[in-house]
Amino acid sequence: MDVKKFSGVYPAVITPFDADGEVDVAKLENYINYLSDKVDGLFVGGSYGSGPIMTVAQRKTLAEVTVKTCAGRIPVIMHIGTTNLTDTIELAQHAEKVGADALAAVTPFYYRHTPNVIKQYYVDLIKNVDLPVIAYNNPKYSNFCISGDFLAELADIGLEGVKDSSADISLFYDFMAKVKKEGFLFLIGSQTHLLPAVVGGAHGCVSGLSNAFPGFIKEIYTKCKEGKFSEARDMQLKANLLRSVTGSGIPVPFYHAVLPMLGVDIGLPRRPFLPLPAEEVERIRKALTETQMLIG
Repeated sequence: MDVKKFSGVYPAVITPFDADGEVDVAKLENYINYLSDKVDGLFVGGSYGSGPIMTVAQRKTLAEVTVKTCAGRIPVIMHIGTTNLTDTIELAQHAEKVGADALAAVTPFYYRHTPNVIKQYYVDLIKNVDLPVIAYNNPKYSNFCISGDFLAELADIGLEGVKDSSADISLFYDFMAKVKKEGFLFLIGSQTHLLPAVVGGAHGCVSGLSNAFPGFIKEIYTKCKEGKFSEARDMQLKANLLRSVTGSGIPVPFYHAVLPMLGVDIGLPRRPFLPLPAEEVERIRKALTETQMLIG
């Protein structure tokens, strides 16, 4: 895998929906254009992108519109993981057909699968596509945590990278220590660990916060790469403070509230998510103004 091509900051792209719960194509096109000159790549259809609560048809629309609108300006990593292998392969083959650059698949979730089941899942996925496949490690929501030794096994059967959302920097370091495959891509799954991840050798970051503040998150990454660690540390601390403003968990409605403050109409979250109440939106506006992330 060309790690140079896939290095840098990737927003975990928010998907806009209309009042009927369908992908709002016009708003999505506008948002992809907004992001594409500010970041290094796009991670689409993951947790922040509402992939797990979308239909297969909606996820195909998301892939088609994103790739077409991005038009090769930056890489698109399409998340195609589902609870079952059939839908995952269907989405993977579709993403490949429409021109995605790489595929990411969370370990199949809900059931507590054993390692042999998880391994076979990736074997079957990898053999059905030609694009690079990246494992998405998200143990909090998938009921399975990839270990360093297991990731090395997956690399041996053809896996090309990992996006780690475990929030465990020691585990991420273990990934980098155990996987010896040349060209293997290491992405940290949150900007909260961006500084220690990049210092340790990460190629990039998939970040929720870079949906709203892409330049800010990319500057942390850039300063790390330039060895300006004191400046990067100060920005990292601010980024982690901002994460406390977004709320816990996967705060999708936060971004539907904040992006309009920045002049981007991102539509509605998909049910069961609900738009934030007006008083919560104002609390967020005040907090972001106080931290100088919003001006005026």
